[in-house]
Amino acid sequence: MRSGVIAQKVGMTRVFSDAGEHVPVTVLRLASCQVVAHRTKDKNGYVALQLGSGSRRPKNLTKAERGHFAVAKVEPKRKLAEFRVEEGELIPVGAEITADHFVVGQFVDVTGTSIGKGFAGGMKRWNFAGLRASHGVSISHRSIGSTGGRQDPGKTFRKKKLPKDAPKPGKFRLPEAAAGKAEATPADEGKPVVDEGKPADKEGA
Repeated sequence: MRSGVIAQKVGMTRVFSDAGEHVPVTVLRLASCQVVAHRTKDKNGYVALQLGSGSRRPKNLTKAERGHFAVAKVEPKRKLAEFRVEEGELIPVGAEITADHFVVGQFVDVTGTSIGKGFAGGMKRWNFAGLRASHGVSISHRSIGSTGGRQDPGKTFRKKKLPKDAPKPGKFRLPEAAAGKAEATPADEGKPVVDEGKPADKEGA
């Protein structure tokens, strides 16, 4: 299994096939994506590459983080991620991965951070039943109703579906949006292009 990469969504465009059909594509930028460390079977129990992307100011790092990047002799990175690989496919520490890591027509799995689904009520967000649709209820049919306990304990316990002080509607997040089997298309230097308009997250993610 080959290593993945850390990329940033630039936006969307389209490319034309030889038959004249236009295909919507997502443009991804590889911002100085480098190998930061190795994970080995002997030391860590598994084999993986730790990649870093973007840049950070050294003054904003902890001493441990500065030492980690100093050992690898790479600039401090904003984003770190690990990719499992076979033992014979480890890339040297410090090597930079560019758009030519992929070939045209290759299928890749893409995972991105979704923009979420905005503000949602308790019925959608927490699967509450809501109140009655007919008799005895005015206007507040989709409200969640009472959420407290009795006098004992007199509160909603933490780590339940209703955290303390937040048993209400709120932002309905979707932390990850996975897009499987997207196709790589011709790219400019440093900007790989992913077919079929994936991933579906916002620009800059």
